Amino acid sequence: MNFPGTIPRVRSTLLAVSLFCSSLALAGHDNVAVDPALKRYAGQITALGEADAKGDIYSFRAKRIRAETQFERDELRGWRLTFLAGQRFANVFEVRSNTGDEIVVTSAKGPLNGISVKDVFVLENIPPDAATP
Repeated sequence: MNFPGTIPRVRSTLLAVSLFCSSLALAGHDNVAVDPALKRYAGQITALGEADAKGDIYSFRAKRIRAETQFERDELRGWRLTFLAGQRFANVFEVRSNTGDEIVVTSAKGPLNGISVKDVFVLENIPPDAATP
């Protein structure tokens, strides 16, 4: 039994579904296994630390992105710090210590010279020299 208007409604429904499906974008880690238990935080520089006698900078003030809390004192000790923007893009450092909003790195990878306010970074609870995927 054929109902009047059924075919046009089916066609329009199929068209809407196909348009919706074609507009979906897929994103992921491209087969990179990310440990769900791995702690990581994104942050943004809000102020530069004081330079030492040689003019080198080893600290900065930061805010967490999408978080209302600050870091606990020395919570980030030994964590890997990677810059995601700015002149130091992709440079990796080890956190020596931290307070609620100040992060200090070790001198092992050199100073932070070149960072600037609004640069973004990621902190990960893994050693700085760990192989990256």
